[in-house]
Amino acid sequence: MTRVIAVANQKGGAGKSTVTVNLAVALGQAGRRTLVVDADPQFDTTAMLGHDPEDAPHTIADVFLGEAEAGAALLREVAPAVDLLAGDGRMADVELTLVSQVRREEFLAEALSEATPAYDYVLIDCPPNLGLLTVNAFVAADEVLVPISMIDRNAYKGAATLLTTLATLRRRRVTVETLGLLRNNVEARRNTFQTLNDALPELDAPLLEAQIPMRSGFHDATTEGVPLVLRKPDGRAAQAFRELAAEIDVPRTAVPDPEAPIAATRATTRKTDPTLVEVA
Repeated sequence: MTRVIAVANQKGGAGKSTVTVNLAVALGQAGRRTLVVDADPQFDTTAMLGHDPEDAPHTIADVFLGEAEAGAALLREVAPAVDLLAGDGRMADVELTLVSQVRREEFLAEALSEATPAYDYVLIDCPPNLGLLTVNAFVAADEVLVPISMIDRNAYKGAATLLTTLATLRRRRVTVETLGLLRNNVEARRNTFQTLNDALPELDAPLLEAQIPMRSGFHDATTEGVPLVLRKPDGRAAQAFRELAAEIDVPRTAVPDPEAPIAATRATTRKTDPTLVEVA
């Protein structure tokens, strides 16, 4: 069964695009068919995978505007076992047009419903805010992965706000869970790391064991459009992403909650609250 994971943090600079790309490649190397969906208008994820939205036949904006089906818009094999639904700067304008639409928070879930069964994982890179595009990603997702930059004291606040939003969505019958907090840009010798590391348990969310080290190689990989897991496969950062992939790639068993909403199948509408987007 496909697992759809949104990668999000309200605070910019958390490294969510880097995490999305390299986790996708690591999952692909582990034999898991993975789709990357670049929902961020900055389309960094698309660039990190070596593509320019202007060169793509279709992008996620075309899918949202009804000009292409998601399956027809995919860029195939951008990395081994990894496909891409390219980002697009036009998504900032698309977000504005969604405000007046009916069932506006469900566009992405419905657009991806036919394409997702072909994959083991779908990773959605979200904008660095809690706007309508991010809410669309949360509605489409089963789980949310929250990268936290361990060199930024404001990272804790961004993660806390995001977790509050997820709790609000669950109260409104959105079946999305927190996969875990991911410590990114880790340099254990820094005082900031220890301060944040000590505070993270207070967020009352799963804390993943894998930690992504701070490496200058990420910048070079971004410039070259080659994920670091492929550019330096024997490096510590690449190994950390393989550890993250292995930690995530385990069967997930949920304990039934008699008071929880019953999730609809992905081919049908999963969410029902027309006021859902007001949490953003």
